[in-house]
Amino acid sequence: MNDHSLLPPARRDALAGLLLTLMIAASVTPGIPPLCAGLPGWTAALLLSYRLGRRQRLQSAWLIGLGAAGVAWGALHGVPLNLTQLLTGNQGLVSLLAAVSFLRLVTRPDPANRDEPPPRGRKALWRTLIGVHLFGAVINLSTVVILGDRMTTRGRLGKRRALALTRGFAAAAFWSPFFSAMAAALIYAPGARLDIVVLAGLPMAAVSLWLTAREIDPDNPALGAPFLGYPMRFGALWIPGLLVAIVLSVHALLPRWSILAIITLSAPLLTAAILLAREGRGAWPSLRDHVRQGLATTINELALFLAAGVLAAGLTSLTSQFGDWLPFARFGSSQASLLLVAMVGVAALGVHPVITIAALGVWLAPLRPEPNLLAITLLMAWAIGVPANPLSGLHLMMQGRYGIDGYAFLRWNAGYVLKCLGTAIALLYGYGAILEV
Repeated sequence: MNDHSLLPPARRDALAGLLLTLMIAASVTPGIPPLCAGLPGWTAALLLSYRLGRRQRLQSAWLIGLGAAGVAWGALHGVPLNLTQLLTGNQGLVSLLAAVSFLRLVTRPDPANRDEPPPRGRKALWRTLIGVHLFGAVINLSTVVILGDRMTTRGRLGKRRALALTRGFAAAAFWSPFFSAMAAALIYAPGARLDIVVLAGLPMAAVSLWLTAREIDPDNPALGAPFLGYPMRFGALWIPGLLVAIVLSVHALLPRWSILAIITLSAPLLTAAILLAREGRGAWPSLRDHVRQGLATTINELALFLAAGVLAAGLTSLTSQFGDWLPFARFGSSQASLLLVAMVGVAALGVHPVITIAALGVWLAPLRPEPNLLAITLLMAWAIGVPANPLSGLHLMMQGRYGIDGYAFLRWNAGYVLKCLGTAIALLYGYGAILEV
């Protein structure tokens, strides 16, 4: 029987979009039970499951299966079934992902003149790196596509341009409040302060961009064809900057309101306000089309994070059977460094960072680790693990759109990953020394 015989794909997308909008609203409304946000998210994921590729289906099924097995094991040994935790484990992260997708409507880095020749040389490289980094920090993966399509030559991107785009984008995970990496870190390191975590991530992002620029070196003819960059207009960054200011201001005024909830509410409201100011009544078709079609494009991340939430619930049930055994007696700089190396190593095997973050966050919770140190470590693992992962969503997108094999990135990024790891470990020890003062 045809899966689409009862409900065509367009209808599925539209209905799922309405459910995801309802999920966003429920997740930021005080007093609403978490299940009122979780159930629409799961229903939307089921409606959009036809969009999942084979690999995404298998990965999500394995995560849900392992999580369900853990919950069942716990139930057999007297652990009560927590349905809310099972269905809403990553609800804040999922709602943030859907809400931030609205920003694509107003923050696309569109150059003033599409016909102007692409810039060349070191200045072009830095404008491209910083552009994909800053825009990607807010509107996520679509930035790489926008810039990449403009930078191709006869449909080909080339090694240096591909590295500039992917590394510049991934480095935003070190600090961006709008990345799902930050949402995951704040969920599994409760009590972490956004300002401290961002300040710790900015130097890592700067080092990673510097390492990339140094390696690509557009002035070195031995590295291949000249670097052709993106004609970035940084005046367009006022919208991401305004959103950051709004989020930080609201958090300062209402410190008990979580950062995730503030971003989840602010992103669609700011998008709607800007569209209304620009287009008046013409704003509604753009918003309507995003609800009906645009939200459906988040299904890969949506399915992964929902499934990882089930895995975390299963791990919680399992770890309650292990007594007081923990991998460490305490969580300091040395333990954080070992954890970081292990997580990046697992990422190089093709495991998404959100899976290891969920697993280790639950496992380490009884230690009550210093929340900022743990959050910084988790963000580093994500930002360094994505370039190391040949099967990350970023590299799969580059393979599907530009024909660059994901395992090529694993080879190209090996030295970069090791240098970032060394820098990150030094920073972790530095932060640990500050804590001990």
